[in-house]
Amino acid sequence: MAKEVVLEKVARIEGLLNLAVVIREGRVAEARAEALEGTRLLERILLGRDYEEVPDLASRMCGVCQAIHRVTSVQALERALGVELPEQLELLRELVAIGGHLQSHILHLYFFVLPDFMGRSSVFELLPSHEPLIRRVLRLKRIANAITEIVGGRAVHPVTPVVGGFTSLPSRLKLERALALAKAFRDLVEEPVRLILSLEAPEFERRTAYVSLRGDGEIPLLKGPVAVSGRGEFQPHEYERHIRYVTESYSMARHYTLSDGSEYMVGALARLNNNYHNLSDGAREMAASFSVKFPSYSPFDNNRAQALELVHFAERAIEILDALLESPPGRARIGFEVHEGEGVAVTEAPRGLLIHHYRLDARGRVTLANIVTPTAQNYKNLEADAREFVTVLLKQGVEDLERKTEMLIRAYDPCVSCSARFFREH
Repeated sequence: MAKEVVLEKVARIEGLLNLAVVIREGRVAEARAEALEGTRLLERILLGRDYEEVPDLASRMCGVCQAIHRVTSVQALERALGVELPEQLELLRELVAIGGHLQSHILHLYFFVLPDFMGRSSVFELLPSHEPLIRRVLRLKRIANAITEIVGGRAVHPVTPVVGGFTSLPSRLKLERALALAKAFRDLVEEPVRLILSLEAPEFERRTAYVSLRGDGEIPLLKGPVAVSGRGEFQPHEYERHIRYVTESYSMARHYTLSDGSEYMVGALARLNNNYHNLSDGAREMAASFSVKFPSYSPFDNNRAQALELVHFAERAIEILDALLESPPGRARIGFEVHEGEGVAVTEAPRGLLIHHYRLDARGRVTLANIVTPTAQNYKNLEADAREFVTVLLKQGVEDLERKTEMLIRAYDPCVSCSARFFREH
């Protein structure tokens, strides 16, 4: 006889998600990641809009991943219009993305994940025993916000990145301020990162495909070929040949698989599995000191990968700001002509691979829009991991089954609101 266990409205994630598991004869026969957010019809809203409106609208799908959604939307529109930026403006764009990654990783690791390992239900319960740590984490969040605001115009929902560049450039004084902030972040983050690397995660591995941008000497956030571990790579504009969506009756979000129907994982773990050799010196030294190795096949190591990225991207921000102070951009925006076109941008959001795809008519109005978010791509892999992980827990006679399973869900850092946007045609 089958037994169904439903983890309802999982806490400490972005958005509303149920995970239902069906148990037969001591094994999990089925797992369903049920996104509960209402469908937002975002792509339909974008149809007919002028290209200049699109980044503002697209970034509003989420209050956590807003920076990378805006940048990715802008880049896809630039592909459609044949716009190529000078290097300095590309570096400023990368800084906006880095600010968003630092903001998101701090929130997830220390406010959502850490309570699990401390036996607490929220970060507020940690205040009596870990007040210095919480104060440091809050300061790190403020610094990440400030860096984003200096370059993006606002800490949340940046406004300066637009098609062709930026609405305005930060002054030299502001760039110097951002550099000082990045250095302060790098100094302050070391102890909190060491804490995450030292946590003892559940022992569980399951091999899958790991999909991310692949870099040449860097962990790329905004450009590069898409690597599928063990299967080669493809160019961003070819994404529809390599991944496909699955409509599930139980979820308000599309799910995705590779073209052969197999599941895959995106996110920090995928980035480091495919680009570990490009990790900064400081981050690699820290990983070595805790014997953290990649590739890793444990989804719980997504947390460790995010922690190492805090160090890596802080050091990368320092490099970028040094370069911009030595050779500042000459102008904020380059000229271009509006014409019919189609463009795809594939970037790395904090939670993994993000795709924006637009087609414009001759007046620059949207005739096609498709946005593929990281969490939507991870649902099938989360379901596969949950099936095996819960089966292992059952065999071990683990009593706190729900808590351990929720830890697995949180390790993925899901952003359910971003994923549940699609209009159902069938």
